[in-house]
Amino acid sequence: MLKQLIKEVIYSTYPIWKSKPDFLIIGAQRSGVTSLYRYLAQHPQSLITWTWRETYYFDVHDNYNKGLGWYLKHFPSKVRKGKKLTFEAAPSYLYHQYIPPRIQQDLGNIKMIAILRNPAYRAYSAWQMFQNYSTNPDPYLRGIADYRTFSEAIAQELDFHSTQPKYHYQYIEKGKYANYLENYYKYFNFQNILVLNFEQFRDNLSAVLDQVCNFLEIEPFSGDQIKQLQNQKYATANYVKHPGDQDAVEQLKAYFFPENKKLSDLLNCCFDW
Repeated sequence: MLKQLIKEVIYSTYPIWKSKPDFLIIGAQRSGVTSLYRYLAQHPQSLITWTWRETYYFDVHDNYNKGLGWYLKHFPSKVRKGKKLTFEAAPSYLYHQYIPPRIQQDLGNIKMIAILRNPAYRAYSAWQMFQNYSTNPDPYLRGIADYRTFSEAIAQELDFHSTQPKYHYQYIEKGKYANYLENYYKYFNFQNILVLNFEQFRDNLSAVLDQVCNFLEIEPFSGDQIKQLQNQKYATANYVKHPGDQDAVEQLKAYFFPENKKLSDLLNCCFDW
């Protein structure tokens, strides 16, 4: 009890001398968030002080209830930070309605970046991830593994009356990007959120990173730095481009057509998916 009280007292001082993040990468899942985080972590004007990208503050209720001080313990002091940028990347931040007001309350008019991937391929990539958990040594990950085929998973999610216990994977729901962004735009201006196309990020890294640096008002990566980033093992070229279960993917492309149109109308740009 005493130890917990001491922690709470210490956390209460953090908003005074700890720095808040300058921007967030909010999603989407399986869309290059980790790669973008690692690229930006190597920018000369970045200051990253922990090895993992997520604090799970805004999405996990127990963490959020610990207060802003608990969140700020993950960030450097204002003195150490100086003029450098700190940030967090959390794909889960895109998806929950309660997150944007929490961000707005705690971080104000912060800048955010969202990377969106063709939702049919994003769904397949997410399914692959949960499939791979079946052989993971971690018992928790094995417990949430998806043992269905991709076709079975999609068919069950398309059945709105399904009572399947694995419906929570939300392979389809998490691709309805316009719905999630509309929720953010209730609390933030369009200018606060840079929306990137994953396929462009994968195929034209230099141009997209220039766009990101311009948005963040920092110097662009040099040509040599871009070459280094392109050679790193977590480059986005490792993502699957041509999934094996093509019939289910084509079914999803047709399903997502009106959703993608809604997204294009919302952002006044074309997502050629």
